[in-house]
Amino acid sequence: MAPHEQHAVEIIRERKWSVRVTAYGSSLTLPFEAEEYARSYADGQAFRLGVQVVELKRCA
Repeated sequence: MAPHEQHAVEIIRERKWSVRVTAYGSSLTLPFEAEEYARSYADGQAFRLGVQVVELKRCA
């Protein structure tokens, strides 16, 4: 299965960790307290969608 062009998984590092999953034209952002949980969730979603995880670091 080829990855869909509009699928994406992003880890967003701010004060807390968030994972934004974009699939089939919809985005969902989930907050996480711990980095390990965010990375685990992101890895699972990226595997499901056939994409790579992109890490974003936002400055305050």
